[in-house]
Amino acid sequence: MPDVLTHFLVGVSIALLVRKDSSRAERMLIVLGAVLIDIERPFSWLLANTEFYWIELTPAFHSILGVVFLSYSAAACFDLEHTNFRERVKLILIGCTVHLLLDMTMYPWGEHGLYLLYPLKITFSFHLLWPDFWWFPVFGVASLLVALGIRYLLIRTDSDGTEGDL
Repeated sequence: MPDVLTHFLVGVSIALLVRKDSSRAERMLIVLGAVLIDIERPFSWLLANTEFYWIELTPAFHSILGVVFLSYSAAACFDLEHTNFRERVKLILIGCTVHLLLDMTMYPWGEHGLYLLYPLKITFSFHLLWPDFWWFPVFGVASLLVALGIRYLLIRTDSDGTEGDL
């Protein structure tokens, strides 16, 4: 669970920095993308008690192919007034990319890593952190505080009438 909380917090941080002039709904699509890949967990828990259990669900969702499939599927579920389908897919892809980058830092993937090129079994992992430690969300909180600080400085600079766009 600390893993999902960290994905959420880092997704909020990225949404604050990348899309500062967009609507809340558009920023929430980035946050959705940051946690969307882990939607396989409830499916895996449900399928574990049936004969339809598919062990490849986690590697499939945590791959480039899975990210594209999930982004298109999720973007089709939303209809925002000033955002077309392509823009919605792009926003969700940003969040999903952040998710994959965070997962590539995790150490438990040491045996197999992420199969980014699924169905090819080529592993990718940096083997840096254990995500189940209680302090893992500290990285998410730190990224959120940094993002809020940068956003505050950008808004304050814009309101002063000086150059604020980076």
